[in-house]
Amino acid sequence: MKRTIFFIMALICTVYFSACANVEQNKNRMPESEHLFVPVSSLEIPEQSVSEGIQPERTKPDTPSEKQTRWRANKCADLPQPYVEVLNHYEEFMNADNRDINDESVQEKLWDGEWKDLCDEVCMPLSSWRPEKGDHFFYALKDLTGDGFPEMIIAYWSNIDYKYTPKVVYTYSEENGIVMEYATSYFTMTIYDNNVIEYVSGGMYSSTTYLQFQEDAGCWVAVDTIANSGTWDSATNSMVDVEYYGGEWDERGLLDTQISEEEYQQIRQKYVTTPMTFEWIPLVYHASSANS
Repeated sequence: MKRTIFFIMALICTVYFSACANVEQNKNRMPESEHLFVPVSSLEIPEQSVSEGIQPERTKPDTPSEKQTRWRANKCADLPQPYVEVLNHYEEFMNADNRDINDESVQEKLWDGEWKDLCDEVCMPLSSWRPEKGDHFFYALKDLTGDGFPEMIIAYWSNIDYKYTPKVVYTYSEENGIVMEYATSYFTMTIYDNNVIEYVSGGMYSSTTYLQFQEDAGCWVAVDTIANSGTWDSATNSMVDVEYYGGEWDERGLLDTQISEEEYQQIRQKYVTTPMTFEWIPLVYHASSANS
């Protein structure tokens, strides 16, 4: 019995001194729950360890304007100040985080906000434009109203039929500010050298509207509208049974007076001359592409 008690006491002592030794040893170690932090600025970061688009702190960052402004509007030297502001807004639109013109917040800016002088028919294709697609929007300056102050015309360059099609005409006066006349995607605009703007609609019922600038109204006014309608003959690739119309628009969206082909052509000849020529300037460019 005494021998058994002796062995138990010896075992207890052995375990006790072993635990004490471990505690003493662990005092010399850093606890596993603590970590040593070194300021990043004091570390030398190997060049190959920096991910693309991430710069070490010692690298001087770009200025905000260089980082945020990726697109530039092409402002020619003689661009009047009112149109400088318009091009600045196109530049803002191109650099905005949200360029979805179907978004309500963007629509608010286009219709009633800071971008109300922008044409959504230009903004829509610009919103998805990339430099590799080629410069397809251009602008030009020309006095269309005869007041000595030029209009700014923005046109679309088609890579299919290789021609410029005007989309919007900006007119400025001190009395009225910026006045915008533009064609929707359903119409084709032509500007003639007698300063007449022509709109031609698509579809089987094709209308043609002629506009002239009226100083007393301070805007472009429709002075005549004609239309024609017929049936497409696939055998001859032409319209047959064509009817011609003039007069006023009715509740159906059609002109209410049928006229002869001769009358139709006489009205056209009053306004249609040679299309006006312009010196076109690219509207926007990608800043990084220009600097590369």
